[in-house]
Amino acid sequence: MIFWAVATLLVILCGLWIARPFLRHGAMEMEAADSTISIYRDQLDEVERDREAGLISPAECDAARQEIERRALAAARRMDQGFFMGHRSVPAALSISAMVVVAALGTYLALGTPQAPDQPLAARRSEMLTQQAAAGDISSSIQLLIDATEKTPEDLDTWWLLGKSYAAVGDLGAAAEAYRRAAELSENDPEVLATYAEAMIKANGNKVPPAARIIFEQVLAETPEPRARYYIALAKAQAQDFQGAIEDWGMLLADSPEGAGWIPMVRRDMANMARFLKQDLRTYLPDATPAEIAASGGTIAESGTARIAELEASLGTEPADYKGWIELATLRSGAGNGEGALAALNEGRSHFRAAPFVLQKFDETARALGLDMLDRGPGVSGPDAEQVAAISQLSREEQDEMIDGMVAGLAAKLEENPDNLDGWIMLVRSYANLGQMETAREAYESAKAQFSGRQAALDALRSGAGAVLGAN
Repeated sequence: MIFWAVATLLVILCGLWIARPFLRHGAMEMEAADSTISIYRDQLDEVERDREAGLISPAECDAARQEIERRALAAARRMDQGFFMGHRSVPAALSISAMVVVAALGTYLALGTPQAPDQPLAARRSEMLTQQAAAGDISSSIQLLIDATEKTPEDLDTWWLLGKSYAAVGDLGAAAEAYRRAAELSENDPEVLATYAEAMIKANGNKVPPAARIIFEQVLAETPEPRARYYIALAKAQAQDFQGAIEDWGMLLADSPEGAGWIPMVRRDMANMARFLKQDLRTYLPDATPAEIAASGGTIAESGTARIAELEASLGTEPADYKGWIELATLRSGAGNGEGALAALNEGRSHFRAAPFVLQKFDETARALGLDMLDRGPGVSGPDAEQVAAISQLSREEQDEMIDGMVAGLAAKLEENPDNLDGWIMLVRSYANLGQMETAREAYESAKAQFSGRQAALDALRSGAGAVLGAN
């Protein structure tokens, strides 16, 4: 009610202000020319007073008077002289005021309501977020999902997608909270409960909290969920029940379908557990590979020796295989040849001096094999500032070798983190610049497969890397 009173008053005042000239009494008003000439007349009087006061000489007074008269005549020629008459017209004033009031009210009734929310701004924000999300911006996708949970807080699918999105960007705490809400709405669905419990573990630094173990035990009472079996065994290991953990993981492997995604992780943990127990890994994992046996602290058989010879031969011709160097070091360490394992890592480092990511992998392998306490020997660490400054003095062959190592390091990094669009573009262009066009095309196709369905990323890939290959 107050709003309408204030609005009506403002409209009336505006109308009266616009109609004000028509409400004044009639008057004779002087035109601009007469006003201007009056100014020149005052200037003439001022000059005469200055002469009488002795401030200027008679000659200066005559010159000033002539100049002022000349300007006055020029002004009189440019402007018409005379007066005009203003008349009061109440009907005209009322008509204009009425037009202002009607136009203001009509516009307001058509476009606005004081109780309505700011729908245009909200719509623009939603449209902008939708466009950014379609271009692959996961932050915009998350914001849209948050908005959706506020509008429909009982929608299970929205909370589920929000949890997956948070997990994708590494916000593990927020992912666990979103999955918790989804679990509450799922009516004890085993899949949702297991995902929530797993999110709790990841948010807890990969340690199994009691609440997660209880949820997994509840899930196992209904279905043999692989994640539940794996994490319950992990909980046993974290509680120092190493024997129970390795046995549970062995049974999980026996029941797993071929090619299941969790098999490599279970095999790795079994090897580590056998090392803790100081037991033969093949007791629990009959098909253990030589590398797994070596990681568990065991010794390798003749097949491992043959593999060592095979790796030594292949790395002699293709030294840019960093995984081959790591496997060779692992096998030599398992055979009790610690110095040979360290030599393999040192040789590998020499081929990847300009690839920090691969050097990091070598360091991780050295720590895992207990080789980090041994002397690496001269010339295998990364280049210092003096060496970097001297790179331009290297021979062409040495520079090519360093460039190959950098490209191989980039390729290795993309194996670990394939969702790196800039990295793929750089890799394709690097291969092309090295003249390895076939390898560049293979990398380009791998990148297209990685970003399939993400049109903005594919467009950027095509413009950034496809051009060097002549690809569309």
